[in-house]
Amino acid sequence: MRELSRFALLATVIMVCSTNLVAQEKILQGKTFWTLFDSLGDTNDWQNRFSELSGCTFYPKLNRRHLSYGGTNSAPQTMNGTLGRAKLLVALKDSLPIDIVMISNTNDIAFADPEKGVEGSIEDRPWMQGSKRTVHKGCFASEDDARAYGKKNLRKILRSSPVDSRAAGNMLVFPYFNPGHIGNRIEVVKPSAKGGDVNFQIGRNRLKVNVPGGMDSERTRIWLASQFYGAGWTAVDNGDDSFTISYCYDKDNKVSVDPLDTGLELIVSETPEVKEYILFFTGRDASDWKDVGCWTEHVSLWSCYKGLMEYLQSNLPDARIFWFFPSYYNFDFDSPEFLTRDGKIDKEAYCRSEKYLRWRKLSEMQREIAARYGAGILDIGKLSGISLDNIWVYYKPKDPHPLKAGYDRWASTLYEIFKSGNRECSK
Repeated sequence: MRELSRFALLATVIMVCSTNLVAQEKILQGKTFWTLFDSLGDTNDWQNRFSELSGCTFYPKLNRRHLSYGGTNSAPQTMNGTLGRAKLLVALKDSLPIDIVMISNTNDIAFADPEKGVEGSIEDRPWMQGSKRTVHKGCFASEDDARAYGKKNLRKILRSSPVDSRAAGNMLVFPYFNPGHIGNRIEVVKPSAKGGDVNFQIGRNRLKVNVPGGMDSERTRIWLASQFYGAGWTAVDNGDDSFTISYCYDKDNKVSVDPLDTGLELIVSETPEVKEYILFFTGRDASDWKDVGCWTEHVSLWSCYKGLMEYLQSNLPDARIFWFFPSYYNFDFDSPEFLTRDGKIDKEAYCRSEKYLRWRKLSEMQREIAARYGAGILDIGKLSGISLDNIWVYYKPKDPHPLKAGYDRWASTLYEIFKSGNRECSK
């Protein structure tokens, strides 16, 4: 009976999704839309379909692994996270129109407690990411050593900081070894005069990085350490002549480099993983730089979201900004924990699960942020019709990424929201 039910649901979905889509009204003709997403946006699946339906312009090459990137979150220190990619979006405003911006990052559930929600409150001070600078040569033996050095020498470091580095959102980095994991130390022996493509073999994946020419060894190291080497991988500037790439655990952790014909010379060797102890500047501008009270080792997600919204609204005053709430399921459909006796999904059991509770708390927080800044809400999870009753049609077990049918539902639902002038998305 369960298989028959799945077949009937699938047939219904196919009929609904294929009905008269070609004749849709091009409601956003001449408008551009952009997405700041994690992996739920970096494949371009639903965005391309929404573009076809609505007539709006979308740039898939600019989006994938640039403005949307899987495996990232909105933590303050992640330069390729939501905050860093927002800066990449704003950098495009002088060359391309930016009419509609959608924001989502489901990986931020890591910051949500199932009972308490997200640490902090809507009253936390806004913080937007600036630049990041390693202020010690070489790595400390432990995080405690890095913290002790940073606190003891903070005043001296602030006084000696270059004037042009004193700006809101800046971070001071003190790298330290984590002996529990293996990393890959990459020493810059000779920079590239002409630049060009360099191939990195990162675990099982190959990544091509286009290195600018004409940089000295220090700038080359800093630039290479700023690149994103894939979900689960981190790159940390060691502050000497090297940086370290490592994976979040020790599977497939090997790195090799082929400089091709760039003239770049690197040496790769095994080392313990390197992590970052960071002090964040929360002052308004350079006038607060030497005030040690403006430096902290923790910035809340509330602060990051508020900083993100104020940054986008200030730099893109004519853009319409939306928080996008996707359908989100990531559990084992066939686990006895989530099944009733007749083989159906036990909705009450699912709603008691830790992952669902984290998602609900994060969503509540994001809605509060949207309300504070007058941003629109695109409630795809609620309006798409995707539910526990038909989940097999739209998702695979233990995978937060929808099947093609799910992404198509997102696109058609988004189209209907804009077409209907839904009051939440008309802001």
